[in-house]
Amino acid sequence: MRDALERIHVLDILRGIALAGMFLVHFNLYAVDEDSPSRLSALYGSMVPLLFEERFWAMFGILFGVGFAVQMRRAEARGAAFTTTYLRRLAALAGFGFIAHAVFGFNVLLGYAAWGVPLLLVRNWPVRRVVIAAVISAASWSVFDIAQAGYRSAAAGDEAYQAERTAVADGNRAFLSENRAAQEAPHYPAVFRARLQHMSWFYAQAFSFLPVNTFTLFLLGVIGLRAGLFDAPARHQWVIAVLMVFGAASWAITHWLLPVEIDGLEGPLVARVAAGRLAAGFGVIREMWLVFAYIGAVLLVAAHRPAWLRWLAPFGWTGRMALTNYIVQIAILDVAFSNYALRLAPTRMQALAAAVALFGANALVSRWWLSRYRFGPLEWIWRTLTYGRPPLIAPART
Repeated sequence: MRDALERIHVLDILRGIALAGMFLVHFNLYAVDEDSPSRLSALYGSMVPLLFEERFWAMFGILFGVGFAVQMRRAEARGAAFTTTYLRRLAALAGFGFIAHAVFGFNVLLGYAAWGVPLLLVRNWPVRRVVIAAVISAASWSVFDIAQAGYRSAAAGDEAYQAERTAVADGNRAFLSENRAAQEAPHYPAVFRARLQHMSWFYAQAFSFLPVNTFTLFLLGVIGLRAGLFDAPARHQWVIAVLMVFGAASWAITHWLLPVEIDGLEGPLVARVAAGRLAAGFGVIREMWLVFAYIGAVLLVAAHRPAWLRWLAPFGWTGRMALTNYIVQIAILDVAFSNYALRLAPTRMQALAAAVALFGANALVSRWWLSRYRFGPLEWIWRTLTYGRPPLIAPART
């Protein structure tokens, strides 16, 4: 029982770290550039895209994949019917995702709900097959782009398809620019309409139908759980270390070496598109894999110095209420920075201070809530919608 609790604790800590990282990234995105920034402000402004952006979003996605895999494993251990309950859980998550995107302008959760469905297809696959699926998934956008270039070039010719690509890119840029301006309206009804328009555009794009990002992260979470990295990190330290090195190397290669310059390359358009994709890492080498180093560091602490995890307890408090705290976070961001509400425009240092302070408050509120209730409020609603009955929310008294 103790080991199981520690495993859950480690996952909660990682979820909390992901939420804290997203606080830092999101607040920094809304910070205004100063005319004469201090050295500290300039340093922090360069650190966020270098070390934070995409990394904590990726961590959040991987941990969602781990959570889905845990649910599957527990259902199998009980011998319980799982698929219907799991699909109801995803449908409820889709409801939260719709609110997150339409009301607050953040699109992550709806994609999680959609890409949670095909995880059912790999639930009984061996780890090696899931690894192959993850590699294919990561490369899917590159494969799609090359295949589309080959097909359209053969059908219409290189020049016509190049003009088509340019027109599509220009059209997307124009829509996003206009939509961004519409979302900056001073009245919320106009903002809400603009966000619905963004949803209709976003979920019609090819990247929404390809597993390149969200499903890849989910598969990585499944692999990590199946391989025992989260269950028993002490037994798999060398695997964790190798993944940390790969993640750091992938990040360094992407940041400093890629994309390889291919200007002036001649030949068929499909060959140039393929060369461009290969030069950019083909979706397999990515900056976001630095998250492997972050996750691995926590797992190695759990393996070598489990007592140190108590110093990370505030992250665990927030991680136990990850859905609630994520929705709270994006609500705060929307109200704080949108033109229809407070219209704040912090400097980078002010954004950093606000992110740290709000995460600290978030952690304290989470601790207070969890001392009285078993689940976060939205987690309780999620379970109620999943099982069709409200679970007991108050902890058992001893």
